[in-house]
Amino acid sequence: MIAVISGDVIKSQNIPQHEYDAMLYQLDQSLRAITQRWQGQSTLYRGDAFQIQLQQPQYVCMVALLLYLNIKAAGYEIRQSLAIGEIDNARADIKTATGSAFTMSGRSLDEINNQRLILNIANQNIDPSLALNIAFVDTLLTKMTAKQANALYVYLTAKNKQHSELAKQLKTSRENVTKLLNLAHYQLIERFLHYAEDTISTLKGVKS
Repeated sequence: MIAVISGDVIKSQNIPQHEYDAMLYQLDQSLRAITQRWQGQSTLYRGDAFQIQLQQPQYVCMVALLLYLNIKAAGYEIRQSLAIGEIDNARADIKTATGSAFTMSGRSLDEINNQRLILNIANQNIDPSLALNIAFVDTLLTKMTAKQANALYVYLTAKNKQHSELAKQLKTSRENVTKLLNLAHYQLIERFLHYAEDTISTLKGVKS
């Protein structure tokens, strides 16, 4: 069992031409940094579309959320279809790999309406509690500002999570960091990420 994330930039056609290359560069750098951290593979294709393959499916929500936050901090919105399933034909270029994880991820991306995140699991019904939590987190993400997203991204990726230390990295006051994180509901989102990892880890075929 692997995890695959298929996604694209929302309303990319509305991005001014002089900003489009900067957006693609930001997306490419974000994909590289996040997948390297979580030992995954990624690729950009069809302009602003992307795909991620993870050998450890339990981290799929963390990877998707970090990517979303990093891109939103830059002023753009993405949508992502997460899928956990099998890989039948592994390839160096994941665009040509096959398996249920790839099929479900790509198909569900085409069916996404107003969501930012959606998750499917091959041959299994998704746990209702996990599905509900994803829906709640989806709502929180859509209401988040770029500054809140940036603060939450820095918090989730920092080794030292003390707000005074985060303030140095964000070049602002400790009080402002606390305000931004509270507005981003950081404690709830962190609890969700732990819950999602634990729940996915119990799926049949998922290796720790």
